[in-house]
Amino acid sequence: MHDMKQKLIEFGFSDKEASVYLAMIELGPSSVQDVAKKAGVNRATTYVMIESLKRRGLMSSVEQGKKILFAAESPEHLLAITRAELDRVDERRRGLEALMPQFMALFNAVEDKPRVRFFEGEEGIVAAREVLGELSKGHDACFVFMHYDAAMLKMAEMDEANRLRLLRTTVQKIRMLYSLDEGTALPQLPANIMLRRIPALIQSFRGECNIYDDFVMLADASPRPMAIIIQSKEFATLLRSMFELAWASSAIPA
Repeated sequence: MHDMKQKLIEFGFSDKEASVYLAMIELGPSSVQDVAKKAGVNRATTYVMIESLKRRGLMSSVEQGKKILFAAESPEHLLAITRAELDRVDERRRGLEALMPQFMALFNAVEDKPRVRFFEGEEGIVAAREVLGELSKGHDACFVFMHYDAAMLKMAEMDEANRLRLLRTTVQKIRMLYSLDEGTALPQLPANIMLRRIPALIQSFRGECNIYDDFVMLADASPRPMAIIIQSKEFATLLRSMFELAWASSAIPA
């Protein structure tokens, strides 16, 4: 009985609707008083639930003498309702598919429209790196701001092999400005990366910023790992200009 009630709730019944419907199935044609007693629901609420079930087409009433008795329709009607809902959903899907070319034409009407994608959690970081790998193909250079602390090192280890593969193969020239928390060591980095360390006095930022010529990826590890990829040439140009300014004023590490 519990499983049937739970399935009715998943179907869209309220807890009391499910109790009343199951009571009516067991009892057959019955008075409100008997249904309420069987369902464990007070009489006034039972009336409300019966009206709700009637609107769904799941119960009917019949006069017997001076009494009005209520009875549940066959449970097969539940399947009929489900089929009808599926038909309506399928009809809406076909309508959307037919209009999708028009929707996409409208969406793509503005050239160079910025596109923003948000990723959250450990799985999100892995997915963001996969997107980064696809977007970075064909790019010659990448500019990176990176602050390494315990949280960022942990995030880097989530997908270590893929992270290093991206750094080695996606672009030929990578310049990285980095800062470190005290006592933190740089993680493994490929030899093709030019490094400059940001002086401790001005390392106020946290997280990671990867800049390409037409998109950027921003990532942070705390309190929950997340990343944002912004496809915008104008935004990338702005951040790259800031990178060049910072690069020119930073020190080359020993």
